[in-house]
Amino acid sequence: MAIEAVYMHPEDYDLEVASREVADIPFWIHLAEQERPKRLLEVGCGTGRLTIPLARAAAQQGYEVVGLEAEEPMLARARERCQAEPESVQQTLILLQGDVRAMQLPWRFELIALPYGIAHHLMEVDDQIAALQSAREHLNPGGLLCIDLGAPDMQFLAQAQQGVSRHVDLEAHAPGGHRLTRTVASTYTSVEQRAVHAYRYKSEKPDGGMDTYPSDFTMHVFFPREVELLCRHTGFLVERMLGAYNGEPYADHSSLMIVLARAV
Repeated sequence: MAIEAVYMHPEDYDLEVASREVADIPFWIHLAEQERPKRLLEVGCGTGRLTIPLARAAAQQGYEVVGLEAEEPMLARARERCQAEPESVQQTLILLQGDVRAMQLPWRFELIALPYGIAHHLMEVDDQIAALQSAREHLNPGGLLCIDLGAPDMQFLAQAQQGVSRHVDLEAHAPGGHRLTRTVASTYTSVEQRAVHAYRYKSEKPDGGMDTYPSDFTMHVFFPREVELLCRHTGFLVERMLGAYNGEPYADHSSLMIVLARAV
């Protein structure tokens, strides 16, 4: 399962994501309101960007949130953020280190979320099946699995087959003086449905220090019928696919493929 080196730098990851104005938090909170789970699992909770707002909503609406994260530095940052929350929020949230492909959690859930492209890290068919089977085993009958994917951009993939030249694709600044610059060069192999985004980070710290490091994001590109077949094979029925959060356009809604699949 491909893991990015930037996950070892959670402060850079937070600045990177904040600068991209991800608009998914209201969607996930609204989905939880609709499903009324007793317990919700977020796979790949990272530094708690989505987890903490969900826990705040859970404290008001009476459900519990479990956040699962593979990388300890990211999880440590999420725990720090949780400790800064009121006791009522902390009591709704459990943060655990683990791998979605081999979960052995002591709970069952009514809603499992794979947000913000987490599933793209599942490179091989065996990984994808293992992850979905594990999710199915942890869902109560009739529970909902929601997977947030990047939809295949055929124009970009055609260009990436020839190799996209390196360029600056992100520049971010935090109020305290933290500056982050990211460059990328992308390639795509159509037979494997594999895109490689060769990122390079330059992180300038408020104290004058600087880190530079590569962090390749190797991702599987999913197509809609492929996802539906994977779901059917692992005990899910796809109810619908959305191209925008909550059915409404946001920053670049055409780039999304949100899959809602019910455990059968």
